[in-house]
Amino acid sequence: MPHHAVIEAEKTNNFLVPNGTFFFELICFVIIVFIIAKWVLPIIVRAIDERQASIAKQFQDAEDAKARLEAAEQEYQAALAETRRDASRLREQAQAERAQIVEEARSEAQSKVEEMLASAAERVAAERQQAVLALRNEIGELATTLAERVVHASLQDDARQRQLVADFIAGVGAEQVVVAEELAAEELA
Repeated sequence: MPHHAVIEAEKTNNFLVPNGTFFFELICFVIIVFIIAKWVLPIIVRAIDERQASIAKQFQDAEDAKARLEAAEQEYQAALAETRRDASRLREQAQAERAQIVEEARSEAQSKVEEMLASAAERVAAERQQAVLALRNEIGELATTLAERVVHASLQDDARQRQLVADFIAGVGAEQVVVAEELAAEELA
C-alpha cells in the first residue's frame, strides 16, 4: 500500500491533471475576470477613451490653431503688402501734388512777371508819349519864340543872325536837359 499511497500522492501532485483545487481556482479566476470585465474594465476603458478623446481634441485644437495662425499670418502679410502699396501710392500722389503745386506757383509767378513787364512797358510807352508830347509842345513854343525873335529882330546883320541861332540852340539844349531830368524823376517816383 505504501506504494499505492505514493502513486496516489503522485496523482494528486501532478499539476497537469485537474483536481478540485484547479476547478476552484478556475471558477475564482472566471469570477474575477467577470467582475473586472463587468465593473473595472468599463471604468478603465472609459478613462482611456476620455483620455484619447482629450488627446484627439488637443491635436485638433493644435491643428485649428496652426491653421488660424497660418491664416492670420497670410492676412498680416496681405495687410502689410496693402499698406506698403498704399504708402507707395500716397508717396507718388504727394509727389505729383507737389510737382503740380510747384508748376502752378511757377506759372503764376511767370504770369505775374509778364503782367508786371507789360504794365512797365505800358508805363514806359505812356511816359515816352508824354515826353514826346512835352518835347513837341516845347519845340513848338521854342519855334514860336524863335519866330517872334526873328520877326522882331533884323536879319540883315550876319553876326546878329549867328548869335540868334546860337541862343536858340543853347535854349533848346537847356530845355531838353530840364525835360529829361523831370522824366527821370517821374520814373523813379
